[in-house]
Amino acid sequence: MKKKIILFFFLIISFFTFAQTFDFEGQYKYARMLSSKNPDSSEIVLNKIIDSAQRRNLPEFLAKAYYLKSFNSYLKSDAEKSLDFADKALKIASESNYNIGKALAYRMQGTQYAKLGLLKESSTSLRNAIAEVKNNNTEEGHELKGMIFNSFLILLNKNQYKEKAFYSKSAIQEFQKLKNATRRNELLISAYTNMGYNLSEVKKFKEAKPYFVKALSLVGESNYYLRANILNDIGFSFSKQNKPDSAVLYYKKSLTIVDQYGFNEKKIEVTKNLEEAYALLHDDSNTEKYKIENLKLKDSIAYNKAMAVNKTLSQKEENFHQQLNESHSTSKGLIIACFALMIILGAVIFNTIRLRKKHKEAVAKIYRDGISPVIYEEDPQEVSEDIQTKNTSTPTEIKISPEVEENILHGLKIFEENLEFNSKNISRYNLANTLNINTKYLSTVIKKHKKFNFNQYINHLRINYIVNQLKNEPQYRKYKINHLAEITGYSSHSAFSLEFKKITGLHPSAFIKTLDEIS
Repeated sequence: MKKKIILFFFLIISFFTFAQTFDFEGQYKYARMLSSKNPDSSEIVLNKIIDSAQRRNLPEFLAKAYYLKSFNSYLKSDAEKSLDFADKALKIASESNYNIGKALAYRMQGTQYAKLGLLKESSTSLRNAIAEVKNNNTEEGHELKGMIFNSFLILLNKNQYKEKAFYSKSAIQEFQKLKNATRRNELLISAYTNMGYNLSEVKKFKEAKPYFVKALSLVGESNYYLRANILNDIGFSFSKQNKPDSAVLYYKKSLTIVDQYGFNEKKIEVTKNLEEAYALLHDDSNTEKYKIENLKLKDSIAYNKAMAVNKTLSQKEENFHQQLNESHSTSKGLIIACFALMIILGAVIFNTIRLRKKHKEAVAKIYRDGISPVIYEEDPQEVSEDIQTKNTSTPTEIKISPEVEENILHGLKIFEENLEFNSKNISRYNLANTLNINTKYLSTVIKKHKKFNFNQYINHLRINYIVNQLKNEPQYRKYKINHLAEITGYSSHSAFSLEFKKITGLHPSAFIKTLDEIS
């Protein structure tokens, strides 16, 4: 029992020690290095990374590990697995908002789609990839941008030399920014090889040769995939120079490597190149041999590619139907919203027509009969002043002699004829002073003969005046509201509009618009 307890604690301590000391970055780099040597060995390391990353909840390394598994499957021409692993990497990276992981996954998708002939899908994925790291100027960002630029080459044909040159040079420029010399040189190998291949396509052999020499000088003996790639591209350059013997020599060196390490995707290309080189040499036996080998190899992976294409297209169709259903739902919502808007719009139009009709009737009545007097209201200021003067709780009735009353009415007539009511400084006190009477007499006479308090009297005179001007002088209708307010002595646009609407029932602008329609 004691031994079991000790063993249990030992296992726990071992587990935590392993979890804390597991070098994810180092193991990932090691798996990446093994990918170009022996993908199967790389898979063993990647499975360990995935297991540890899942237990420690490290989505970044989980996404990168699935990306590398996708790349290994690509090298072995297992298109279906390659896309499956790329999808897993993309999902994990998207959920954790890990841009590098998303760019890696998109890049792998784009590369595999291009091999399957899905060029539109490939272009979309690669552009998504570059968008994720466009502004990332870290070591990892420069590395990934260069890799994506290299991947764009697979979309271009031999007639698109300028585009190929642009992407090849862009890749080299990004890789040259890396401070880590080992990784920089490792990545420059493929970039130099691509440049040499592109130049050979347009028969610039002298310019191509230095790039192949640079690539060979950087590649190690154990970097099998990159070495096979360089040897194959040198063979291609000799073939373009009409030197099939030299081409065959380099193609066979490349074939030995890809055959040994199971780089089936590259093997298809190399056997095809050997078939064409032997055809130039009129070696029918070897031409037939590599033609058959190439066909067998294509047949062996054709089903896998077909499945991958079908799966991709099915997924696109499923996404399309999903988008279509969402579109239908959106359309239904829009139809309902449009219907509701039509009802609201109809109600607004109906109300506008009704309101315009009402406005026309009101303006026509004013045009015909003039403005109607408002109902008399007690002015709180006048009442307050009367109370203060008499020191009583209610104002007493004011008695005025007929002669004084007549003089006041005569003064008001002159006041009205001279349009003094439009003065900004008019007040009950000022007018009473002008007529040489007290304010109580003035208010009493206005109330008795005009049926207004003082403020009502002034406002009625002002609005009546401006209404007459608008009726009889069309140029007044062109004035701005604040100018009409100034003419009639109001201190502000809002004060004028408020009194105008209170007396006529319409805002000044609505009154003027309707007046134009009926006159």
